[in-house]
Amino acid sequence: MKNILPFINEKKQVYTSINYITDVKQIEYNGLKWIDIVRPTAKEINMLKTMYDFHDLLLEDCLAEHQRAKIDNNDDYSFIVLHLPRYKKELLRLESEEIDIFIGQDYLVTLHEGELKPLVELSKTCYQNEILRKQYMSNGSALLLYEIIKELLDYCFPMLDKIGRHINVINKEVFSNRSKSMLELISRTKMEIISYRSIMKPLRYVMFTLEKVISRYLPEDMDIYFDDITDRTEKIWDMLENYKEVIESADGTFASLTNHTINSLMRTFTIIQVAILPMVLVSGLFSMNVQGIPMHNYSMAFWIVFGMIFIPTLLIGMVLFIKKNDWF
Repeated sequence: MKNILPFINEKKQVYTSINYITDVKQIEYNGLKWIDIVRPTAKEINMLKTMYDFHDLLLEDCLAEHQRAKIDNNDDYSFIVLHLPRYKKELLRLESEEIDIFIGQDYLVTLHEGELKPLVELSKTCYQNEILRKQYMSNGSALLLYEIIKELLDYCFPMLDKIGRHINVINKEVFSNRSKSMLELISRTKMEIISYRSIMKPLRYVMFTLEKVISRYLPEDMDIYFDDITDRTEKIWDMLENYKEVIESADGTFASLTNHTINSLMRTFTIIQVAILPMVLVSGLFSMNVQGIPMHNYSMAFWIVFGMIFIPTLLIGMVLFIKKNDWF
């Protein structure tokens, strides 16, 4: 693999230059440093290599797209990759946003693309507000990470609520509305649930592992905080499982009702074809332009042919009507 990290040797030069980079925030309080990097480039990766001597492969992962969710443990730090859902209004769909995290005893580094509003807002407020710095950064790097993950998971619930509202509309109208718009709503909601589950499934494993790994960075008797993170993750997953069952049921019901409607229409068309069969047959025979057709020159021929067409059609129609209404 080609090395994409042209590392700079002068630590002082790299360390001081970050104050002039708008997409990098250094936030310090009570001996804890939080470095938040939005849209990292090789320059910021070099800075991290110089400051903390992170492994080259892990730093390369921060620049590569579509890394799987995972936790890598090292002697004095851990590397965490998380994926969280984000709803893109312009595309009307859910997509995954990646966050790369380095955590040590006295520092936390977050790298992301700036698409997750809770993380952007949290770093901004901590950077500007000393009271919030004290609130979030007084108890070490692990509890700061807890606050970040909690905000990101809370950000997931409005998207779940939106899916829930769509499902309520579908359940109310699935028996009365079999239009194209209803089919689109069911299909779009189903795809949102599938996308959401594909993001949350690997995240569950990471959260279970994180609950065990994070203990070495936590103050004493603080394990309960990451129990709360696991509970939130499981709550989201349980809601998605319920929504999955409901939307699959609604999709099956909609398909059955649509098929029933089509079958009813085909039955009606068949009845009409059977009812007009004598008319087609007789009119076809007597409309042939050949010699020898009976009653060709007879003055009452029209009325006789009309009776031959109308009377059987009327009888067939009456029989079908009586049968449909179960009169016998």
